[in-house]
Amino acid sequence: MLDKITFAKRYSKVLFELLESNNQVEDGYNELLQIKQVFVNNSDLGNSLTDVSFPEEYKLKLVKPLIDGINTEAIKNLFNVLLQSNNMDEFVLIVDEFEQLYNEKNKIVNAVAITAVPLSDDQKENLSNVLKTRMDARKVILNNKIDQSIVGGVIIKSSNVVFDGSLRTKINNIKKLLLN
Repeated sequence: MLDKITFAKRYSKVLFELLESNNQVEDGYNELLQIKQVFVNNSDLGNSLTDVSFPEEYKLKLVKPLIDGINTEAIKNLFNVLLQSNNMDEFVLIVDEFEQLYNEKNKIVNAVAITAVPLSDDQKENLSNVLKTRMDARKVILNNKIDQSIVGGVIIKSSNVVFDGSLRTKINNIKKLLLN
């Protein structure tokens, strides 16, 4: 049996390729985000649709309005496959993996700037522009999280990359130097 991440990656990759070949990536992506929001807003929906003790006829009645609202055939088929195989609890993970593929293709980078105090709009814009250049991105979606324990400076986290310019790290490095 596949682990959940591998399962989600396979399905999202195939879905992405199908939509790309039909020139439907943008429409499909927007549709997936809308459906994902329904699952996020109803946190038990995926598990309920996966529960084998929940009668199939009720599952179909529950998701019929959702399926009827799907315009992209490949997404509708994915939804039906997941429903019939009792894997609806993987839907949000598949959308998350699809979003990564979408962002890679469009050179969109999601980053978190951790600071001791909130960044101003100008600081966010400047930081986004620096990250665009450093990460060869067309667009940077920057979220600011506050963590007063870093004392000052900024820590940038994006995918597998971390830029740590925090004062806490600098102080810790000086401590290590003085102790050795």
